[in-house]
Amino acid sequence: MPKAMNVGELKEILERIQEVYALAGAKGPAEDFKRLLGAFNGHEDETIDQFVEETRALLGPLVTGGSGKSNRQDANEQVIDEHVRRLLHAGASASAFEAAMGKLKNDSRVRSKELIGIANRYLNDPTGGTFEFDFKTDAAAYRAIKRMFVDRAQDDSKARIIKRMTG
Repeated sequence: MPKAMNVGELKEILERIQEVYALAGAKGPAEDFKRLLGAFNGHEDETIDQFVEETRALLGPLVTGGSGKSNRQDANEQVIDEHVRRLLHAGASASAFEAAMGKLKNDSRVRSKELIGIANRYLNDPTGGTFEFDFKTDAAAYRAIKRMFVDRAQDDSKARIIKRMTG
């Protein structure tokens, strides 16, 4: 029976692919692979099955495609668009993000359905993802938005440091 591949072996293969993209000047795909590789840090000795199982448990229920959308059919898309634009426009600025979050939390038009739509769009829009997370509580949706902001701000900071070092 063949030995199961571990995350470290997969990571080595993906690092080679990332390097090829970077050397070819394909910055977008190279950055995507870099972000993916970061998710593997600390999991190199796990089998891929163990990593996937752990990741699924951390993500909670994940719904793809349309089933989540039916739950928010009557959500106000204009409110969702407005808040998603504001959150994305904040970029890596903590003060702009906190201001956007403050407006979101204080907007009486935002019900749970809108919040779920805002969280899913904010998590997916930059990458073009289509996953729909089914947040059990409003607090979980707010935490996911905050966690994504922190991840993006850290990625932005790392990219600026690398750019300064490599000139």
